[in-house]
Amino acid sequence: MGRYSPFLKTSIIKLILIVGMLIATPGLLAQSPLVPLPSKPLPLLFTQMPENTPLAAPPELLPLMHRATGREMSTRGKLQGILNVIFKPEAEGGLGITYDNSHTRTVSEVLRDHKANCISLTALYVASCNLVGIQAHFAEPINLNHWTRDGQIIRMERHVVALVPMFPLGDLVADFLPQLRQRQNVYLVQTMNAERISALFHSNRAVELLVEGRREKALAQAETAVLADPTSNVSWNIRGVVLKNMNQLEKAEADYLKALSLDAKDTAAIGNMESLLMETNRRSEALHFHQLGLELRKKDPYFQAFLAEEAMDSEQWEAAAKHVATAIKLLPYESSFYLLKARLDLMDGKPQKALVALELARRWALPAERERYDSKIAMLKKS
Repeated sequence: MGRYSPFLKTSIIKLILIVGMLIATPGLLAQSPLVPLPSKPLPLLFTQMPENTPLAAPPELLPLMHRATGREMSTRGKLQGILNVIFKPEAEGGLGITYDNSHTRTVSEVLRDHKANCISLTALYVASCNLVGIQAHFAEPINLNHWTRDGQIIRMERHVVALVPMFPLGDLVADFLPQLRQRQNVYLVQTMNAERISALFHSNRAVELLVEGRREKALAQAETAVLADPTSNVSWNIRGVVLKNMNQLEKAEADYLKALSLDAKDTAAIGNMESLLMETNRRSEALHFHQLGLELRKKDPYFQAFLAEEAMDSEQWEAAAKHVATAIKLLPYESSFYLLKARLDLMDGKPQKALVALELARRWALPAERERYDSKIAMLKKS
C-alpha cells in the first residue's frame, strides 16, 4: 500500500461519468443482497434550477419534451418518453445524445452538441421532467467511484444520476442508459439540491480549465463553486488544488482544511494535504495525513484497481496481482476487476486462468456489454 503515496502529488476530486463503471456496477448491486433500500418518497421538492444558471432548461426544450410525452398518460410512460427522445438518433427525430467527457456542458450546450457527461445529461433529464410536471432530483450513487490518472493529476471520479420518486413502486433512476432502472437494490444514493449541483458543475469546469493550463479561469470557476455551495467539501478541495498550482500554498492549505472540516473522510483533500506538507518540509504532519489516507483507501476497491493498473504500467506484476485480488475481495461482482485480472493472467502466460476471469467478467456485466466479452472469450478459446 505504501507505494501509492507518490500518486497523490496533485490529486483532485471530480464528478464525471466513467462509462466502464456505469456499465459494470449496476449489475453488481442488482445481484447483491447487501444494500437493501426502502421504497419511500423523498422529502425534497423537485430540483428546479434557477433560470440564470448553466443547468436551467433553455426555451427550446419545452416543445421538444411536450412532443415526447404528450401521448403518454402514466408518469413512467412520460419518463421513458423523455429518455427515448434523449437517446434516439437524430435521423429518427431524437437528440442522439452520446457520452463525452471532454467538457462539462450546460443544458443549452448539450442540445447544441448532442453530447454530455453525467452532470450535463442529468441536468437535461431533470429539467425535462420539471417541464412536464414530474418531480425529479439530482442524486449521487455514493457506492460508485473510480480513480484515474491524467498526466500528473490523479482524480477520484464519481457519478451523478436523476432520481424520480415513485412510491409505492420504488424510486426510478435515469442513468446513461436508454431505459429506466429501479433504485431498490441497485443504487445507494444521496440527493443533491440546486446549490450543490451548481457547485459541482463549476468545480468540474475548474478542473477542465486547470488541465488545459488556464489557471486564472480555473480559479474563477472554483470561486464560483465555493460561492454556490459553501458547504461542499468538493468545492473547497478543488479551489485548493487550483491555488496550489498557482503556488498560493497558504491559501491552498486553508481550503484543504476547510474541505476536511466538512468531510473528514475526503480522501482527495487528505492526499492533497499530505503532498503540500511534504513539499513544505512538515514531514511529521504529513505522516498523519498519509496514515489516515492509507486507512481509508485500503477499503476502496476502485482505488485498489487503480493501483493495480499503475503497477502493471511499471511492470510490477506481483503488486498488481495483489491489488486486483484485494479489489475483487472487496467487491466481488464488479466485471471490470475480472477483466483486469484476465489481462494480468495473460501477461503471466496463464490463458486458462484468463479465460475463467473473462467468463466471470461476462457474468457480472450488464446484458448490453456481454457481447464484447463473448468475442474476447471466443478469441481466447481459439488461441
